[in-house]
Amino acid sequence: MNKFTSKNPKFEHLRKKWIARHAETSQNLIDKHARHIAATSLGGLMLLSTPGLAMSTLPAEIAPIEQTKISASSSNNALLASELIDKLPNQVEKLNSSQDDAIAALIKKDLNIEVKAEIDNKRLNRTYGVIGGEQHLYRYPGDTVHNHARDAQDWAMYGGSGIAPGLGAYGYFTPSKESMTEEIEMRERYYLAVQTFLSPGFSERVGEYRDFYRFRKMLVVNPKTGQAVVAVIGDAGPAQWTGKHLGGSPEVMHELGYAGGPRKGPVLYYFVDDPENKVPLGPIKLIEKLAES
Repeated sequence: MNKFTSKNPKFEHLRKKWIARHAETSQNLIDKHARHIAATSLGGLMLLSTPGLAMSTLPAEIAPIEQTKISASSSNNALLASELIDKLPNQVEKLNSSQDDAIAALIKKDLNIEVKAEIDNKRLNRTYGVIGGEQHLYRYPGDTVHNHARDAQDWAMYGGSGIAPGLGAYGYFTPSKESMTEEIEMRERYYLAVQTFLSPGFSERVGEYRDFYRFRKMLVVNPKTGQAVVAVIGDAGPAQWTGKHLGGSPEVMHELGYAGGPRKGPVLYYFVDDPENKVPLGPIKLIEKLAES
């Protein structure tokens, strides 16, 4: 056997290390580019509107952010991407139970998150599909898109996505602005629109399934880069004719690396098995030293 073929164990190990490093570098560049645009675009507006204002005097929250240097370590997200290569079909299609089990095991090993394709005898119509960008959702009566921004940079990055004209499938996230909490804010910030209505058995037990899916935690993974985010189901959709299988908030799309261009791409998505509510919402970024070759 040729020692340079992919069947050679040593070559395969080196190949996966290279893929992981390449994916990590791409992820860092994407994140740097998005943040640089957000910071410099707002900073540029201030420079134009305020004569004599130097870049050094800009507030810290809108000053350009330097790229984090890539160390001699590799992210587990990139490692996951390299290990998913042989587990996924060439086309974005429904996976069988064996494929789901193998992928769930990889996610547990690399990201240390327990996920399942089925919980309480309920499962979505698929676990591998195309995600598309969504707008912000109204969290309470009187909410505006401006209220969603935490600071100037946050507004520059996500404010342009706008806010949906109507409520999500589950209505407001909370009855009033006064009842807002950090948990509720995070639910809208990292929400998914999922085709829950296509779940097997949904039409026979609509109320039961609606309650089950409302704010149900899910892990979404970009299989090309390993970028991953924990989010909740906050809406139903998109329609089947769109060709997309789920949607993500502006923040979800950013963390998956799909905030630019066509704002869509393939993802894996599974229920997070978290009965004690210990897994926080937001991006999953784990670093682990690569073994010496």
